[in-house]
Amino acid sequence: MNSEVRAMSPPRVSVLMTIYNAAPFLAESLDSLVRQSFRDWELVAVENGSTDGSAAILRGLRDPRVQATWLDANIGRTAALRQAFTRARGEYIAVLDADDVAHPERLLKQASYLDAQPQAVLLGTWANYIDAGGRVIDEWSPPTEPEAILNAMGSCNPIVHSSCMYRAAAARAVGGYPAEKPFAQDYALWLSLAERGKLAMLAERLCSFRVVPGSMTRSARHRVEVARDLLDAMIEAGRRLALDRQGRRRNREEIAIARVRYAAALARSRRLLQGTAVACTALVADPLSLFNNRITRGFFSA
Repeated sequence: MNSEVRAMSPPRVSVLMTIYNAAPFLAESLDSLVRQSFRDWELVAVENGSTDGSAAILRGLRDPRVQATWLDANIGRTAALRQAFTRARGEYIAVLDADDVAHPERLLKQASYLDAQPQAVLLGTWANYIDAGGRVIDEWSPPTEPEAILNAMGSCNPIVHSSCMYRAAAARAVGGYPAEKPFAQDYALWLSLAERGKLAMLAERLCSFRVVPGSMTRSARHRVEVARDLLDAMIEAGRRLALDRQGRRRNREEIAIARVRYAAALARSRRLLQGTAVACTALVADPLSLFNNRITRGFFSA
């Protein structure tokens, strides 16, 4: 398909994928997209400066629905996502991370749901957690009622990024993925979308999320930034979401936990004075929530 025809015929669904050193899993991820029963999609891929064989694997996918950008150096996850987002042409946007796997019916079922439910701006699905070998090691089954999803958002991110599909117009209206969020960029976008329409969840495991030791959010090198990002996200969720009483209580507890985890991350990174200051802030800000959960009780006992 030539560029002129592509420009005149936008797909229904744009699938965003950022790729960085995902060679062991990328072929399986791409294959799960090619095998979708829903055919009217494009893949907007950003090869984010990989140093393994990822670029060669992506080049080997000769499908006219693929539009790829090749970067000489890694620009970070959020910047790469924003770049892909600006090039997406579909009515709906989905995400498939380079090491995750989509069920063959995923795009069909999600697009059909959004077609039938115009008030829904964001749709997730249940998911399997898989290890490096593809074995299921856990399951993720968040609530499915809109009010329950909203309340869950106050204490966690219930929508796995590789399970999401959202309305492109709504996401553009809120600016897409926030540039200042290096790790919680998906959660930050969900908070903005929650102010524009309903959140929805399919009670089907249409995504397999891979848990590997080298994941950026699990890396010791990034632990402080991840902890800071998650703390900011929890505070923002409490401020922006219309949570019920229980949701507000859980949000306060998660903020207390996030502050302690941030303090611990700072301490492990030898920034002891800063970590102590954050721990003291946690004590002063909400002592009841702080000591009302086992994580923070264990931290301060230690």
